[in-house]
Amino acid sequence: MKIFQQNENGYSLLLTFAVIIIFTILGLSLITLTSSGITKNNTREELVQAQDLSDKGIDYAVKDIQAILNKEIKDKPMGKTAFETFLDNTLNASKLSCSQGINIPAEKTNQTNVCIEKVELMSNEEKDRYKRLVTFKSTGKVNSKEHITYSQIIIGTDAIPDQLRYAVSTNDEGNLYLHGGVEIQGDIKTDGHLIISEKAHWLKNNIAQWPDSVFPRIIPDSKSVTPKIIMRESEKNIYYVNNTVDYSSHISGNTNYLNSSRYIKFIPSNPASKSELQKRLFLTKNVSLVTKSLPGDNLEITEKVIPLYTNKNYNKNYPAGLSVSYTNHETSKFNRDNIIFIHGEKEDCNIWGLFGCKKTLDRGNFNINGSGKTLNLSGTYFINGDFNVNNTNLRSDAMLYVNGNVDIKDSTLNGINSNSTLFIFATGDISISNISVDSATPSMIKGFFYSKQNMIMYGVGSNINLYGGISAKRTILTAVRGNSYNYTYESSKNQKETVITNGVEVPKRNSRLKITYDENLISQYTSFKRDEEEEFITELNEPETINRY
Repeated sequence: MKIFQQNENGYSLLLTFAVIIIFTILGLSLITLTSSGITKNNTREELVQAQDLSDKGIDYAVKDIQAILNKEIKDKPMGKTAFETFLDNTLNASKLSCSQGINIPAEKTNQTNVCIEKVELMSNEEKDRYKRLVTFKSTGKVNSKEHITYSQIIIGTDAIPDQLRYAVSTNDEGNLYLHGGVEIQGDIKTDGHLIISEKAHWLKNNIAQWPDSVFPRIIPDSKSVTPKIIMRESEKNIYYVNNTVDYSSHISGNTNYLNSSRYIKFIPSNPASKSELQKRLFLTKNVSLVTKSLPGDNLEITEKVIPLYTNKNYNKNYPAGLSVSYTNHETSKFNRDNIIFIHGEKEDCNIWGLFGCKKTLDRGNFNINGSGKTLNLSGTYFINGDFNVNNTNLRSDAMLYVNGNVDIKDSTLNGINSNSTLFIFATGDISISNISVDSATPSMIKGFFYSKQNMIMYGVGSNINLYGGISAKRTILTAVRGNSYNYTYESSKNQKETVITNGVEVPKRNSRLKITYDENLISQYTSFKRDEEEEFITELNEPETINRY
């Protein structure tokens, strides 16, 4: 019995020692694993921090370069050739090369070095000449760990007038008036007040008639999720017509009149204004209301027209104005590269003509009246006078610089073919009225209309689908939805009807004035023969990241 007890005690002691040894080994293993894990975690954390620093280094460099370029073009007007030189000099500066680079300070021993490894021309097409594909290299270091990030980013501009970037825009603090059932697909920019009415208008013997309609509708373009309304960052408001208004006072833009009880006013920067705007717009979802600093209107027209009189850089000259009334006129046979100069001349004589006379530049109008016939117009026109189209089925593929007014009425407007466009840039007013009147089939126009003064386009009796854009100092767009016949229009109730198509609620009746921003507008514009040297760079594109690795 004693022997058994002694053996039992020995086994217990041995078992105790075994347990102690096992737990000691496990403890040491756990400490080793924990230490190893901490070391690995620290290493992993340092690598993540290094990658974060390298990514931020590229963002820092791009913002810095963008700020330098923006400051240069804002401080002074810069032509395209001068901008291209400045862009290349900025990107190829020695301090940005990878033999040097920019060191960005960071906490403790961390550091970031970013440089430009390569600068490439996008293409030889004009729309790409003022952009560069820039390859950035950024090295982030945290203690002894480092991470290198490469990023290819497009920097520069497509060098087109800022006005061509919007479906509808106003400049030089001009107001934008949207009356009735106008439909706009794309972004809107107004440098003045935005004034919206649920009624359309048209003029009868210069007296405004206000037929019932619906509020305007705004939808995003094909590349956007939400439509944007961009307004000046201060001093400009949104007004809704709330009562009967006097048309002349209404469009004068007089602030005292706008601030009367005839209108409901909202301040764009107020967060509540977005929801109020969306409530009033017809079938418009998720509208984005943006306020920011807006560039000035630097688009020049007179400076493009006048010099042709002396430099004679044209293919055809009409020194006594031009009137076209028949179908086979030579203006139908020009192409986009043909430059046509239309103007007038007058005799400038000294006292009594003793020392002779000389001819000087005068105004000469370009008039088209087809008496209901179909006429084609093609070429690039510089007009020192007015441009008038009346009673014509005009088919066009043309660009016009007009040092005067534009009046297009009692006509239809379409392209010569599916790729045809019509661009008009005018120093004076533009009026487009009575186009495809009372027709269920709209005039289909691809192009752009710009006025340094005021523009009005009707879609009440008229029926217009414009694929392109509109820009003026003051812009008035007015329309109803549905049918029009002999100055009568569908009821407001009918115009508000909707249907479900493919699971989406849409208007049952089409707007008689629809403007759709065309993303191909820029390439169409650059395909015409223009005086490119005289175009100023006023705005940069947002940097576009192509690749990051």
